[in-house]
Amino acid sequence: MKKRDFLLAIMVVGGCSSTSQSPREVEAVRDFIVATEIEEVSEIRLSRQMSYTDLNDRFVVIPTRRGDYLVEFQRECRELKQAKITPEMVDVRINRNVLLAKFDTIRGCRIARIYEITGEQMEELKVLGDAPGDDFYLPDEK
Repeated sequence: MKKRDFLLAIMVVGGCSSTSQSPREVEAVRDFIVATEIEEVSEIRLSRQMSYTDLNDRFVVIPTRRGDYLVEFQRECRELKQAKITPEMVDVRINRNVLLAKFDTIRGCRIARIYEITGEQMEELKVLGDAPGDDFYLPDEK
């Protein structure tokens, strides 16, 4: 099965169920990691303040000067979407310029794994959980 066909199949299956999307989205990202054979790394070098884009409660994408990284947490990290910072959300860092898998946290959630991804893979990950028909087309007014 080609990579594109595989991703389309994941998106179609993801759109068929009426249950919570989060478990499907998490499984779709894990399947994507296996199918695309993304390289796992142990750390991310940070040269500025860290930012991230959350994909779901288990995965975020972190952009850096050297490229983009997919980060998986050890547990669901609902704290990613909370606006109010609580004491439990204080981050643990061994080195402020390095983000380490298995040791450091983001919003209080421990990092399990880090994967180096390309810009193309990042774009695919952003739309991975979207089911066909989720996007809509508005024609230009004449």
